[in-house]
Amino acid sequence: MASRLYLAYFDSIGFECVFDLTDLDKKAMWATLAEKQTERLPIHQMIMRAKFNPQRFPEIWTFHSELDIEEILRYTKDVPQAMADAIRNNGEPVFVTKREKEVIR
Repeated sequence: MASRLYLAYFDSIGFECVFDLTDLDKKAMWATLAEKQTERLPIHQMIMRAKFNPQRFPEIWTFHSELDIEEILRYTKDVPQAMADAIRNNGEPVFVTKREKEVIR
């Protein structure tokens, strides 16, 4: 199975969404050739949402996986911490809210 490119948004409460970006360029090219509206991902809105909710420490990442979207979504529900750790270790950050060093616990 070929590796697929995904975009994930998650925070301290859990995963909000995961998009499969693999075929996005191909679909955009065909839509442009057919003079149709191209599909747009809500990246700007995702970043704005992340900036307005810093208390939840939102993160947006891209990552490659050989798993299909159904398996990815199942892991985000069944083992969200393990999935977030795997994405952090293997993905590329798009937007990450930094946690401040705790002075008082």
